[in-house]
Amino acid sequence: MARGRKHLKVKGVYERPEGSGNWYARYRVDGKWVRKSFGEDHAAAVSYAEKARTIRRSGEGVLPRSAKKHVLTFTELNRHATGITLGKLCDDFLAYVKAHPEEYRDQKNPPRRIREIKDEFGDRPAASIKSSEIEDWLDAVQEDRELANATINKLRGTFSKIYRHGRRKDQVDVNPAVDVPLKHVGNGVERFLSADEEERLRAVLNGWIEQYDPEQHPQLRKEAIQRLLEFEVSVKSGIRKSEQYNLVWPDIDFNRRVMRLRVTKNGKPRNAYIIDDVAKALNELLLLSLERRGRSREQPSTAPKDSVFAKGENKKWWAEALRQAKIENYRWHDNRHTFCSRLVQAGVHLKVVQEAAGHSSIASTMRYAHFAPSQVLDAMAVLNHKAA
Repeated sequence: MARGRKHLKVKGVYERPEGSGNWYARYRVDGKWVRKSFGEDHAAAVSYAEKARTIRRSGEGVLPRSAKKHVLTFTELNRHATGITLGKLCDDFLAYVKAHPEEYRDQKNPPRRIREIKDEFGDRPAASIKSSEIEDWLDAVQEDRELANATINKLRGTFSKIYRHGRRKDQVDVNPAVDVPLKHVGNGVERFLSADEEERLRAVLNGWIEQYDPEQHPQLRKEAIQRLLEFEVSVKSGIRKSEQYNLVWPDIDFNRRVMRLRVTKNGKPRNAYIIDDVAKALNELLLLSLERRGRSREQPSTAPKDSVFAKGENKKWWAEALRQAKIENYRWHDNRHTFCSRLVQAGVHLKVVQEAAGHSSIASTMRYAHFAPSQVLDAMAVLNHKAA
């Protein structure tokens, strides 16, 4: 910097390009720089940087991770948020959850978590709650009730969604829950079904079918057949459990060989593909003509009459089938991992696997890349020396 501009040097404030008169201020959040331009207003850049340092030192405010947001003290945040309480944010988000059952199919657990958060923090100004307070509360809840890390992560996720909904409605500008670290839930190793395990599992499911005489117990035999077909569709289409059990017959197009999945993880409809084995299983399901039963007159079933699968839950029979087949540490969702890993092992390109599985990002598909060493070697072959 030029000698005559030394008096302008302030920590966190810099000029770029040097001598241009264009001033910037910056501070660090979570190891990343947040930079804000102030043009020729050097005084504003200094004020911004000094305020950020004060908040960092005292903890009495929030440092946003985007230069588009203001650096504000808690007093300013409360005033900016018009004093709205977290209880109000909870009420509004709960109303949204109840009004959108297609997005929040689970109408039991999210409302319960929202009420739990409201009971603890409801009377507090939403903008005054710190990330450290949320983290300490979650730790206390986990210790007191001996909850699993995954359960605490869901409670933390609900906390974050409450704030995100408030931000969408311009009720609050902050989301302290987003800075609360997630609990570790495992080493991320994908579980898939081996050929021997699948053989044992199919033997169990076929045994259940054979125990019922088609003349004496036709309904029970049909239900046993459907269990085998449920597994067949799952492991050979790779669709998620919620996608599978929300399928209706009008969304299955045998001519185009696609299943239109309207209930998906990210809320966006997608197509799943029907190979010959899946088409055969679906046609057998049609012949079974099973329908979902109503629970009672007071609590009738809300499932569509044209549901592909006669039951919307497989937890009990699936657990028993795994037990009899002596298969441990395997979930229904692992059928999806099995589907992806087998495609990759067969040499299918990862982009094709991404499309088949409906992964929104190739990063999700890359988890299976270690199953395709031949593809890696083929790609590396371009480095081989070529004789002249």
